[in-house]
Amino acid sequence: MPNQNNVSALESIREKISNASAIYFTDFVGLSVEETNALRSKFHEVDVEYRVLKNTLVSIAVKELGYEGLDDVLKGPTALAFGNVDSTAPARVIKEFLKKEGKAKEKPAVKGLVFEGKVMDASYYVKLANLPSKEELLAMLLGGLQSPMQNTLSVLQAPMRNMVGVLMSLKETKN
Repeated sequence: MPNQNNVSALESIREKISNASAIYFTDFVGLSVEETNALRSKFHEVDVEYRVLKNTLVSIAVKELGYEGLDDVLKGPTALAFGNVDSTAPARVIKEFLKKEGKAKEKPAVKGLVFEGKVMDASYYVKLANLPSKEELLAMLLGGLQSPMQNTLSVLQAPMRNMVGVLMSLKETKN
């Protein structure tokens, strides 16, 4: 008979996984308590939940939700970063943390991830970490849309500006 604590924990894990737009599986062994707390606070700043959960319960939950290929990822100590709002935020936080203070760190190492419902290996983490944030992408899109309109307005205003310039120089020569 299953333990009631494990049953409720499994339900909680299943809910977290189904609500997350991205889940990053990381190996955290080797991080000091201070480093782990710093990493958790950086995750918290961007609305990412970082939890250490039982691999067996996570394995059951991901299989029930239809994710295949995570058996190798769920070996050894594993922490999960749940990206609920921005799918790439955990990747950027991990990348920033690894470059902290100019030292090349090795932990937390991304073991695998689930991104927008697809299971991916750790190599996709680097690609996602280098993507701009959603706000930056929207700003770039807005700038791209605004540029042609600004150029058109400038071209339409040029003859009027030239006419005013000619009239002003004519006025100065008459005075």
